[in-house]
Amino acid sequence: MAEHVREDRNTGRDFSLGKYYVDFVTSEGHYFIGYSAQLNWLGIEVNYRATIHHPSILGIKSGPSLSSRDGPVVDDSVLTWNNPKLGIDGHWRRRTSADSHVLHREDGGLVEWNCLQPAASVQLTTASGTTFEGLGYVEYLNLTIPPWHLGLRTLLWGRLVTEHHSVVWIEWQGEHALALLICDGRIIANPRISDDNVRCDDFELSLQRVGTIRAGSIGETLVSKIPSVLRTASVEFLGGREEKYVSRGRLEFGDGSNHTGWVIHERVSWGQHQI
Repeated sequence: MAEHVREDRNTGRDFSLGKYYVDFVTSEGHYFIGYSAQLNWLGIEVNYRATIHHPSILGIKSGPSLSSRDGPVVDDSVLTWNNPKLGIDGHWRRRTSADSHVLHREDGGLVEWNCLQPAASVQLTTASGTTFEGLGYVEYLNLTIPPWHLGLRTLLWGRLVTEHHSVVWIEWQGEHALALLICDGRIIANPRISDDNVRCDDFELSLQRVGTIRAGSIGETLVSKIPSVLRTASVEFLGGREEKYVSRGRLEFGDGSNHTGWVIHERVSWGQHQI
């Protein structure tokens, strides 16, 4: 991935954040989510590796691991992640073509979203020696703007993977509003996105929640384990509430055909305060 650097408008220091997000769900609905990130700001470099996983997937540590080693490696259509500290050895094999979009750009900085694997076949072996398989997803997010400068009130994100289709959506509500919906590599016009439903002129995706993966403030969940981030991020940003779910998705096209698959989706909200 190309590296981008910007000068932070408030501190006069460079900011860059590169983050891999990988996941998969087994046919039974047992989920695995992995994060691998590198932050550079205020002369500090922080590396972060962590997982969230269903209790039935044994042999994995949640972390975090703050080592700069043992992150994901991308080679053409395969992402490999072997991290003994977390107890994972996984392979994500791309089933469909990659996609990339700049979600926001301003002088000296951007938010670049790289959907490396909208749909993937996944095989992961844990430290217990058990191998799990499922359908998954991979993205790489590159920010050279601190996220608390984006003026967000609400962020909606989700992905569906079935045997034959993939759907990904992103919606920002706030200062830089956007709605991006992609189905099978094609940008879909006029999306209507909510917590339980994604609609457009071509199809409707209904979501039936099966379980809550994580719920709590940003400061209490992921970034609470990185003290240097807590010291520099805004209080309003850390007070945002993250809700992440696993749901069963039903994708119905206008011709009457329908497909089902597992969905991972989230809502992050900052109440009445923009970050």
